[in-house]
Amino acid sequence: MNKRDFRILVVDDDDIAREVVSSILSKEGYSVHTAVDGLQAISTLMTEDIGMVITDFKMPGADGLEVLRTSMRANPETSVVIITAYGTLEATLEAIAEGAYDYLTKPFKIQEIIIVADRAFKRAKLINENSELKERLKETYRDLKLLKAVSSGENPCLVTEWIERLEKLKSSDILSVAEAEILRERLIRGNGVQDTDSR
Repeated sequence: MNKRDFRILVVDDDDIAREVVSSILSKEGYSVHTAVDGLQAISTLMTEDIGMVITDFKMPGADGLEVLRTSMRANPETSVVIITAYGTLEATLEAIAEGAYDYLTKPFKIQEIIIVADRAFKRAKLINENSELKERLKETYRDLKLLKAVSSGENPCLVTEWIERLEKLKSSDILSVAEAEILRERLIRGNGVQDTDSR
């Protein structure tokens, strides 16, 4: 995943504030989308794959909390940052309790927006990598279960195919060199035992 793949939705009914934040993040290399109010943001969240939402707290139609709630329902892994001009502890605690990733108080510095976006991007990359690793591990367990069945068979083509799979698992760092070698030996030995018994 790179920054262009990480889509950020900036929501603010203040045209200038929305464009400033959007411009800052676009210059940092992010793919930025905007919404002029909470209702438009909710519509976008229901149809687009958004990695991060930066939303104003007080807006007509639907406020930042409603945008946050919709985002959490659409994708709980989306990082939602609430921007408030009020800075009240109550509003901030409510947003955090609802699942907000972070909050910023107006007026904020340019660097604060960049830092919070970079942190959310790194978090999304980590979530993505963990998800891919889990999927690969599931495939590996399924493969190893099948491997046991294959090793007791008499089909040399299947054995060759599984030796190739072991090499791929090794090159993907799912199996260590030692683990791959042990499984390879068991596979060959298991097949050899069947060949011997069949004579």
